[in-house]
Amino acid sequence: MNRQVFYDPQRKRWKRLRRIFDVLALLGLVLGTVFVIGLLRMKPLPELFLQAQKRNYRALANQTTPLLKPGQKLHRSAHRKTDLKPGDVPLNSGEGLRAAYYVEDDPASYSSLKQHIAQVDLLFPEWLHVVTTSGEVVSYTQDNRAYDVVDKTGVHQVDREGKVARTVAANHVNLDIFPLVNNYDPRRGLWVPEVGGFLSSDTARASFVQQIHNFLAGNPSYRGLSLDFEEIPTNAQPGFRALIAALYEDFHPRNLRLYVNTPVGDDDWDLKFMADHSDGLLLMNYDEHQTDSGPGPIASQDWFIDNLKNVLKTVPKEKIICALGSYGYDWTTALPPPEPVGKPGAKKVAPKKKAAPEKILSAHDLSTQDAWQAASDSDSQIDLDDDSMNVHFAYDDEDAQVRHQVWFLDSVTMLNQMRAARELGIQTYALWRLGSEDNSMWKIWDHPQHSDPVKDLAQVEPGYDVDTEGQGDILRVTRKPQVGDRVVTLDDDDSVPLEYRMVTQESMQSYPLSYTVEQYGYNDKKVALSFDDGPDPEWTPKILDILKKYNVKGTFFMIGEVAEDYVGVMQRVFREGHEIGNHTWSHPDISEISNRQVDLELNLTERLFASKLGVQPLYFRPPYSIDQEPDTNDQAAPVEKIQGLGYVIVGNKIDTNDWDEHPRKSPQEITDSVFQQIEDMKTKPWNRGSVILLHDGGGDRSATIAALPVLIEALKAKGYQIVPVSELVGKTRAEVMPELTPHQRWQARADSLTFFFYSFFHYFVVGVFFVGDILMSARLIIIGVFAIIDRFRKRKNFATPEYQPRVAVLIPAYNEEKVIVRTIRSVMMSTYKNIRIIVIDDGSKDNTFDVAREAYPADIASGRLTVMSKPNGGKADALNYALERLDEEIYVGIDADGVIAHDAIARLVPHFANPKIGAVAGNAKVGNRVNLWTRWQALEYITSQNFERRALDLFDVVMVVPGAIGAWRTAPVRAGGGYHSNTVAEDADLTMNLLEQGYCVIYEDQALAFTEAPVNADGLIRQRFRWSFGILQAIYKHKGAISKHRAMGLFALPNILIFQIVLPLVSPLIDLMFVVGVFHYIIDKHFHPETASTDSFYKLLAFFAAFLVIDFAASALAFALERKHPASKGDGWLLFHIWIQRFTYRQLFSVVLFKTVKRAIDGKPFNWDKLERTAQMSKATEKLTEGA
Repeated sequence: MNRQVFYDPQRKRWKRLRRIFDVLALLGLVLGTVFVIGLLRMKPLPELFLQAQKRNYRALANQTTPLLKPGQKLHRSAHRKTDLKPGDVPLNSGEGLRAAYYVEDDPASYSSLKQHIAQVDLLFPEWLHVVTTSGEVVSYTQDNRAYDVVDKTGVHQVDREGKVARTVAANHVNLDIFPLVNNYDPRRGLWVPEVGGFLSSDTARASFVQQIHNFLAGNPSYRGLSLDFEEIPTNAQPGFRALIAALYEDFHPRNLRLYVNTPVGDDDWDLKFMADHSDGLLLMNYDEHQTDSGPGPIASQDWFIDNLKNVLKTVPKEKIICALGSYGYDWTTALPPPEPVGKPGAKKVAPKKKAAPEKILSAHDLSTQDAWQAASDSDSQIDLDDDSMNVHFAYDDEDAQVRHQVWFLDSVTMLNQMRAARELGIQTYALWRLGSEDNSMWKIWDHPQHSDPVKDLAQVEPGYDVDTEGQGDILRVTRKPQVGDRVVTLDDDDSVPLEYRMVTQESMQSYPLSYTVEQYGYNDKKVALSFDDGPDPEWTPKILDILKKYNVKGTFFMIGEVAEDYVGVMQRVFREGHEIGNHTWSHPDISEISNRQVDLELNLTERLFASKLGVQPLYFRPPYSIDQEPDTNDQAAPVEKIQGLGYVIVGNKIDTNDWDEHPRKSPQEITDSVFQQIEDMKTKPWNRGSVILLHDGGGDRSATIAALPVLIEALKAKGYQIVPVSELVGKTRAEVMPELTPHQRWQARADSLTFFFYSFFHYFVVGVFFVGDILMSARLIIIGVFAIIDRFRKRKNFATPEYQPRVAVLIPAYNEEKVIVRTIRSVMMSTYKNIRIIVIDDGSKDNTFDVAREAYPADIASGRLTVMSKPNGGKADALNYALERLDEEIYVGIDADGVIAHDAIARLVPHFANPKIGAVAGNAKVGNRVNLWTRWQALEYITSQNFERRALDLFDVVMVVPGAIGAWRTAPVRAGGGYHSNTVAEDADLTMNLLEQGYCVIYEDQALAFTEAPVNADGLIRQRFRWSFGILQAIYKHKGAISKHRAMGLFALPNILIFQIVLPLVSPLIDLMFVVGVFHYIIDKHFHPETASTDSFYKLLAFFAAFLVIDFAASALAFALERKHPASKGDGWLLFHIWIQRFTYRQLFSVVLFKTVKRAIDGKPFNWDKLERTAQMSKATEKLTEGA
């Protein structure tokens, strides 16, 4: 009887469990070590050999080309730091300012901006466009969709993804931004002269000015505007001048700046008027020759100087910014026919007429890096032309049978132009444009006159553009960047100051070269279907059904953590003969994470494939198409690293945009989009590819499911063969997904176990969150309903006015000298007078016995108070000691640290007139609300313990009569053996004993007692450890009641076990799941919003919010049902602590319950842990002992 429940003196149970834990821990350690080592020590995948591609170029001797003819019409195809803002510094003062043009659509432009932003004072980003006669200001999305910058809903962002703003903020630079507005249509790649209609309309001009006004008002960080309207009809010039004047008038009162981009040598442009009505002219001093002209220098030195001199005749230098070019043009002509070889001795015959000028087949602009790449590929040597001082070379493309004439501007031409401009007083320059420049120009950009060209221009860093060879979607990096070596010679005329001397000769010993990326797989009659972001349990099986119906094989690029969730779907994809590729583990933007993170993302996914499929897929496609077809060196670097691991990067030249739901595309629109892109490849050979991108995961893919049959049928109808990606490069499925070696299979088996345990834990946490939320919410609703019914029902009254039985009040005490007198006093002030108070001193080490005896000698003498003393044996033993000496039919038990309300006993006793009542639980409250911890316990007593007792009271199965106050029928207590010492929750044990005997245990909410609660976390943990362990002992001891007592077995005991033991033990996982889920969504939404699962996030929020709302409502109900008492005044304010208290309690009680379960298993005896009394009570509680 006295041996504690769960006590195991030999600790056999714990030893057996420890052995199991030791084995599991060792297994976990081995598996974890093998997994982590394998994850960190990546081994390259088997290499997939792809044949190199090379075109046949032949260099030509340097040739001179006639300069632009006089009078030919020009067209354009394409420092100093102070405390002042750059826009406030007068132009061409001191060392001048440095400006640069930024082109949003060119990734190289952003790469250059990131590297050199500290050397730019004024930035002119090409963000705004006017392409209609109405004058609407538009910007373009990344896929060239136009949108109004200003509309009824407000001002819309033009800085895509905030890249420029982020770069400026990250570098803390003193830079002013002046968005550039032009009449260039990015979709058609053309300037739009039709804007002349807008310029000639007073209404349209006024609308434009208002739009710009609103745009700048909505973007206060921008300092003004750069206006760049080109190819304007002559008759629209007056309207253009009126527009400039109107903008200038609007800007200046607001301290904004207006810069106007102007050509040189065009008499239609009234530069004086424009200078007078602006803050500066951006003289575009280049394009002497361009795509509409024949080959020739871009800005010959004399032409450049003459232009400046002419402008300075009418425009003061304080209004001039000289724009310098660093780019080039490539003109192609047909190769001349080979000269006929005459017979020996034959006479040479002179041609009858002069040969016609070469016809220009094509012309396009190119960056300086493109020019160097072409010179390197063709083994050409560049030439700094003596007459123009511009750079030139030529070569023949024998495969295409065309001749290339290339002219371009580099750092040498820029230095010469800057020094010449300085002689004329021009010291403020603008670079056209970021991304196309010769990188070595940045060494002479700030101080061209003080630089040493021979040294500064000798080493040439490669530009930003990647050299692309071949056609197709499969990529391979074949060359890394290399620095070029240049030799320059300065003019040796000693009469010219050193800072103004020009470079007269330039030669490249080696060219700066970017990454070379070879493209493979284009076939004009074959296409491959690829699917990203799966597998999805809903959409992927439907796609597989469609592919099976049409006997088509696809390629699925899978996200590792999604595939791990739906291994069965992944295995079906593999089993049905489709190809699989790596799409990272968690779908991050790989350009935004470290190399180590990229390695982990790839290897983790690869290990999953190996463990679940037994193969090593070689394909890789980066999320968001980041760097899968790199345009710049910084984009190609991750590709090179990934390729070095053995992966084959698979791009997608044909993008269906099936993921775009704004608006959702119809099946026919998706199909038409595919064929339109295929048709565009005829005129855009650089976009040729055969891989079609679709999606089988990441959202609602009903549009893809609907479109896939239509697309397959249309492709087959037009004669296209649908093949897996491997066939596009002449490989087999086994070659692109090689099987594991025998050694790798052993590691794959170990990995499979690791993934199993990970998956189990993941589903367990998710299950705890959703099932726990549902169960706890349902419980609160059910308890709330029962509590309401109980509160307002009318209990049958068996007591008559004459029912006044003799009642004993038992007060067991151990070391309670500080509080015992107060407790006795509160009982003596009871309105129920037929009582005998018995204090049982359980061998206290302090003066509890003496203090109690000396406080009330008269009451002891009259027999109303009895003070006993016995050797220490615990609370149960002390109560049994008193119980043996009772002759009263009923007794009330209270704790020695508590204070009872005056009418508490009078409220409890009448219930015993009903012979079925075995015990009555009183309403325990916290009496010492002196700090946050005690207030939280006061909240808990009301919203948890008392609220639950109300619900159980409806069925007469209150499970715990609190030690703070409870009344008992003496006979059944004795019949049950009194208080048993084999549990440490003797009150709960005795309550369950009475219930098993068939007695009812009810709740009297008006019988109030105020107890002293622990005042800190340590005390609370110690107290609740005893409570929870004792409750667990009592449940185990009375487990037979589950089948014997219906209400107790079906409701009361499961309620305690599930909601007071099991769920609180794992409840921190609910908070963990919620916090991780929220952070995961926020990170996804910020860094890659396309895959941020809004539905899942809303589901998470809905469940958690529903629980919080239900919990709050139930708590408010609990407060509303509580009986009002002066000592409980202010209880309502406790409700505002509810959410933080619940969160803190979940973490704290999980620790308590972990200790509880551990103690139950390890079998150690539980010793009472006495809490130190503070004797502090709230003022309202103290009044109960003062008679007030």
